[in-house]
Amino acid sequence: MNYVKKEINIKIHDFEGPLDLLLHLVNQYKVDIYEVPLVEVITQYLAYLDAMKEKALDLASEYLVIASQLVLIKSRRLLPTVSEAFEEETIDLEQEILSQIDEYRKYKALSLALADKHDDRGQFYSKSKTEIAAEEIALAHDKNVLDLYFAFSAVIQRKQAEFRDHHHTINSDEFSVEDKIKDILSLFQHEKTVSFTQFFEPSHSLDEVVTVFLAMLELIKNHALNFQQDDTFGDIILTKTESEALIE
Repeated sequence: MNYVKKEINIKIHDFEGPLDLLLHLVNQYKVDIYEVPLVEVITQYLAYLDAMKEKALDLASEYLVIASQLVLIKSRRLLPTVSEAFEEETIDLEQEILSQIDEYRKYKALSLALADKHDDRGQFYSKSKTEIAAEEIALAHDKNVLDLYFAFSAVIQRKQAEFRDHHHTINSDEFSVEDKIKDILSLFQHEKTVSFTQFFEPSHSLDEVVTVFLAMLELIKNHALNFQQDDTFGDIILTKTESEALIE
């Protein structure tokens, strides 16, 4: 198959992680992610790491973890196929790394779309709420889940810049939604209200930031948390309800 692509020219600049680098390399080819010549992409990835080392730039451990997986795939592709099982295992390894790249591509596109919406909304001014006179009607705070996504988009951008500026080395810890639900609820043992941004302050990776947000959405969905935003673009405040709803 002939692949139509531009000449690949990698410049040393900050990528957001190994999958971001791999996505950059894959995008050089004008084909579906699952049809790219993976051995060529692996060669380019390893060349990029070598260039970083030559410039004495620190490599986060996550780059090296992915590199070890890619070296395994490349070495298996350079060896003659010894059995059908060997070929199936190699294909599985390739599909796994390509699936990770594809999932990252979708996540990045969503993040950029949310950031654009946040920027677009910043061009508008909201008028003051109109007081409505009616008997036995109480207007609740305007609760729009889209406000949560706008706020989360701003957190993502701030955290990305923070991780780049401080050259964080991301460890291999795994974060479950269940664990983060417990962490969120523990904050309310000493505080009646907690600001939206406060939940993300201890986070040390984008994976952890996303997991915290998913845990927050789960608690809101189960009516364990309420949220309100008094001012346009103001911080969102969350409070714990009296609900005893079970979080599955």
